[in-house]
Amino acid sequence: MSMDQIKKSERTIQISDEVLRQVAALSVKDIAGVAGLVPDTKVGIMNLGGAIAVEVKILVKNDSRAATVAERVQQTVKQSIQDMTGVTTVHVNVEISGIAQEVL
Repeated sequence: MSMDQIKKSERTIQISDEVLRQVAALSVKDIAGVAGLVPDTKVGIMNLGGAIAVEVKILVKNDSRAATVAERVQQTVKQSIQDMTGVTTVHVNVEISGIAQEVL
């Protein structure tokens, strides 16, 4: 049987917002300069019809450049979500909510 004779079935996989939040949160943990996510806040996920936008609130270590850290967070979160779930991520908004002396 040749490849063109095999019918591919189209399947849809639904990934919950909670899974996307967890992927984003885990990807932020190991980024240099990030002290942690803001306690008691959720990573925001907005569905844009086949793609998503993500909002992350972080605390930056006091010895780091906030703009550089925010850029790393944007790149890492976007790539992690796309690699792990296949969901297209069009925007990653990073809110720097404060400076932390130590890792949370």
